[in-house]
Amino acid sequence: MLEVFITGIKPNSGVTFITGGIAASMQSLGYSTAVYLPAQTGAKLKNGYIQAPDFLFVKHMDRNIMTFCSYLYKSRSLDLSVYEAEKLYMDRNVIFQDYMTVAQQFECLIVNGHSDLSLPIEKNFTEEELINAMNIPLILVASLRNTTIDEILEYLNKMRSKPLNLRGIIINECPIRSLDYDVRDIQKTIELRTGVTVLGIIPRLSTLRGLKPEDWIEYILACTDIEAIFNIKIAKLSS
Repeated sequence: MLEVFITGIKPNSGVTFITGGIAASMQSLGYSTAVYLPAQTGAKLKNGYIQAPDFLFVKHMDRNIMTFCSYLYKSRSLDLSVYEAEKLYMDRNVIFQDYMTVAQQFECLIVNGHSDLSLPIEKNFTEEELINAMNIPLILVASLRNTTIDEILEYLNKMRSKPLNLRGIIINECPIRSLDYDVRDIQKTIELRTGVTVLGIIPRLSTLRGLKPEDWIEYILACTDIEAIFNIKIAKLSS
């Protein structure tokens, strides 16, 4: 079973785009793939059906990717007050059960987080504790559009003391022709100063939403180390 938990170090890091791209890439490589969200925000009722925006993008990438969610919220943000307002409280046991049920059905499972390890799942139980309890490898996403190099380094160095299986980080929206030395050599900067593996660097694109699924898959395969992400040797990539 290949599985990872992907979350951002800040909101709007591009976690959904990265998750969808990686899921579609694994599906294209022949792995039955699913994406599971403990909680989906921004859910809307349309034509009698509740639509989950993150899943719409994943399905746009590849309709064969199966998607699952335990909790749907109308709010774009989550906290205990939102659970109270919408009368929908998360239960860690429900999440664990749903996660295990999905994991048993697919060769590859990506759990999509909420871009905040401090997110309260329950009153005294956070997303960070959820990941630790799942014992699932963690991949962080950081966008250079809204996060500085210093913020990334500080965040990763704090992660060293966490009891998490941090597999690495993907840098999203990286300027292609930056004059900043640390940006141009961001992989070396991060790995030397934090010891965290950089699993991919996605260039900043002005037309990301307009990319065809096959183009985004090609981008993901070219700009990330998909084998390192799942810690597996993939025969199709070696042929």
